Amino acid sequence: MPGFVDVGGMTYEDVRRMGHADDCDDVDHVPHRRNTVLQTGHSVSDVWAAASAAQRINGEYVKEPVRVFDKDTGLTRDVKRRNRDIMMEFLQIPDRILPEDMEAGQAVRNYLEQDLVFRALKGRLTDFDASVQRVLAVKDRFYTVTHNYELAVAASLPNSVIRSQQRQNSDTRLQFARGGFIAQPGAKITARVEVLTCNYSKEYNIFWVRGITDQDEPVMFSLKERFDAGTWLDIQGKVKAHRDNLTQLNYVKVL
Repeated sequence: MPGFVDVGGMTYEDVRRMGHADDCDDVDHVPHRRNTVLQTGHSVSDVWAAASAAQRINGEYVKEPVRVFDKDTGLTRDVKRRNRDIMMEFLQIPDRILPEDMEAGQAVRNYLEQDLVFRALKGRLTDFDASVQRVLAVKDRFYTVTHNYELAVAASLPNSVIRSQQRQNSDTRLQFARGGFIAQPGAKITARVEVLTCNYSKEYNIFWVRGITDQDEPVMFSLKERFDAGTWLDIQGKVKAHRDNLTQLNYVKVL
């Protein structure tokens, strides 16, 4: 994995001869001791920027490589690499980090710091929030071995912030929708709906969609296919129930 070196059982001289060590001040080592692991330090701002650069390239968070089989060559090839691998490559060559990546990284960091304070005051912290706190607690440098876990989490955070902001915007739009319920339970309907969120349910192997019709009516329903936020769908279905301000639909079909 880029940025990580497995040198267990080697002396410093063994590693140096293999070309894995240099005279950079960022490399910590204890000469002539076995089981010493070399690790590279990266500035906090570079790590947040590199994570944002990986998000920019993938357009999403990719935890595991996305591979496809090429019938012509008979080989499997990667179509999307892990955000973490891309992030580590940027950290190895920080000159490739763009100014907008630096700005995006700082914005992600600021958002998470403020969000955690708010959630702590509301008593809404989760296990994932504890992981985020570990990343934010690193104030000087991230080291590739000492902060192995924190670096893995950092790679996912730009996408987490984007999704959080989308949820907040979606929640606000749903809350202030003024169209009311689309129809009474049992009624068959057709509608044109803008997708606000589309989240996968592992339990049911479906996507839960929340959206607003062109009549400003908030609705929710399930589909077998994923659609991006902002997509407009022409649907038909049946009203199942009224949930708070939402009309829940079932038997939904995209026309």
